Amino acid sequence: MEITPRIHSLPAQPAFYTGPQSPNVFLVRDGGEGALIDSGFGDEKSVRERLDFLKGHPDVRVRYIILTHHHFDHASGAKQIREATGAQVTLHPAEEKFLRDWQSDIPQDIEVPGDQKAIAEQIQRFRQQAAEAAPEVLVNDGDTFQVGALTLEVVHTPGHTLGSVCIYIPQERALFTGDTALGLGTVAISPPPHGDMALYLQSLERLKSYDCALMLPGHGQAVHDVPAKLQELIDHRHEREAQILHLLADGKRTPQALLSAIYPELDRRILPMARRQIEAHLAKLETEGRIARTGDEWVPS
Repeated sequence: MEITPRIHSLPAQPAFYTGPQSPNVFLVRDGGEGALIDSGFGDEKSVRERLDFLKGHPDVRVRYIILTHHHFDHASGAKQIREATGAQVTLHPAEEKFLRDWQSDIPQDIEVPGDQKAIAEQIQRFRQQAAEAAPEVLVNDGDTFQVGALTLEVVHTPGHTLGSVCIYIPQERALFTGDTALGLGTVAISPPPHGDMALYLQSLERLKSYDCALMLPGHGQAVHDVPAKLQELIDHRHEREAQILHLLADGKRTPQALLSAIYPELDRRILPMARRQIEAHLAKLETEGRIARTGDEWVPS
């Protein structure tokens, strides 16, 4: 699907439950060269559909697969696409150890209840596939890639994960945000060492400084009023923080009590992510000295 003449979306509907928004994969192309932003899932159907799209553009040589972060819904297709295209996989160095450590309990964006063994096993396969996409190129803030006449600038935006990156193309005034900013809704933030709410808010504030007419997120639709969307996400986090402070003052002082009060009817598949998000807010507030931890409880300072 063409977004601009030099930016295309490579849609695929994974044969796997992903919630309401499947991961986006984008092709940036110019002068016979191309780069993919993320790779999507590694299931055969998703990979085949994306490779079929690329085969329909034989004049484009895909040079890079730029992973915005290590989570398997963005990275597990990279190895197969790399083998088919010869592209180099790129990743921020803070993400590499989490990508490789596929057997650990590192938080992911899709949680599975313990009684759904088949889905849990599929997730482990995806995580193993992602681990096999070890990067040839490690990227840091400010690094650039040339794709034809286009410049792709790496913007380090820690928060969702500590090595999350966005990609900015000044010639298109386009910003690819991975899971740092979604087209609809909000993304889960874990507490350190897997995420950081304070850094996340700093990252969103930084993105507001870029001259953007188009935001292309890792999930959801393109956004055209980029400053308004970024401010909406910032405001939401501050509102949640104020809610948590109010509930703490009201005596709800454990993550579980806060979870029940804030998300009383949440789908059980995403309850673990919601709890980690609350813990991320608590970690930020504690670091700022606004609350203190006493045993398993947090109290206003």
